[in-house]
Amino acid sequence: MAANEGCQLLEMLASAGVEKINFVGGEPMLHPHIETWIVHAKSLGLTTSIVSNGTNINQGFLQRMKGHLDWIGLSIDASNDDLHAELGRGLKGDIAKGVSNHLATTLAIAPLLHTYEIGVKLNTVVTSLNVLDDMTEVVRVVRPHRWKIFQALSIEGENDDSIEELSISKEQFDEYVLRHRRSLSEMEDCSIVAEDNEAMLGTYAMIDPIGRVYTNAHSRYKYSSHSCLVIGFIEAWNEVSNGFDQASFVARDGQWDWNREPIGGVS
Repeated sequence: MAANEGCQLLEMLASAGVEKINFVGGEPMLHPHIETWIVHAKSLGLTTSIVSNGTNINQGFLQRMKGHLDWIGLSIDASNDDLHAELGRGLKGDIAKGVSNHLATTLAIAPLLHTYEIGVKLNTVVTSLNVLDDMTEVVRVVRPHRWKIFQALSIEGENDDSIEELSISKEQFDEYVLRHRRSLSEMEDCSIVAEDNEAMLGTYAMIDPIGRVYTNAHSRYKYSSHSCLVIGFIEAWNEVSNGFDQASFVARDGQWDWNREPIGGVS
C-alpha cells in the first residue's frame, strides 16, 4: 500500500468515528511508510499505537515520533531467551542457529519508552511451551500500563495445521493469569488483561495490507469483498460487521482509557 493510500484509509477511519489505530504485523517497524502513517493518524485525532518486537525502535525513532505515537506494545513471551528461541521469537538468523536475543533487546527498549513518555503495553502469548514460565520480574522491569495475556488461538486456514502442539486448556491459561495477578499485586499502575480464546473471537476489527476489513468470529477470518480504497470503509465494514460483537469487545476491556498519562521517567 502506497503512503498516500494509507493516509486516505486513515482519513476514512477517522471520518467513520474510529478513535484508535493499532499498527501490527508481522513487524510494523519494517514498513517504509509506518512513520508517515503514525503522524497522519495522530493529526486526524486518533490514538496511535504499534505492537513491535523492538525492531528499529531507538532514540532517533522515538524523538521523531514524540507527540505523534501514544503507545508501543512490546511482544515478550518468556522470561528467558532460551524459551524465546524455542518459540521462534527473535531474528530469523538467530532462530536458525537455535538462539535468540529477543528479551535482552526488548528490555533495553522499555526504559526509553518511559523516558519519552510513551505508553507501554506488554503482549504475551501463552502456549504449552511457556505456560509454566514466570514473567514476574520481566513485567516489573518493563513497567507496562497494560499487560495483555493471550491464550494461543487457532484460526482456520492460518495456523490450524501447527497450533495443536502449542495449545493449552482454558484451565491452564487461567492458572497462568492468576499466578501472575498474585505475584504482581503490588503493581497498581499495571492493568492485567487476560484474553482466552472465547474473549478473542469476534472482538477485533482488523484491516489487512491491501485494505480489506476482516473479523475473526468462529475461529476464522471473514474478509470484505474489496479493499476500503475501492468500496470505502463503511461498505467494507458492513460486509463483515456481523463477525464483531460489541458486548464481548467491552467485556474484554476493549474500551480502556488510552488517554491516561504515561508513566514518565526511568526508575
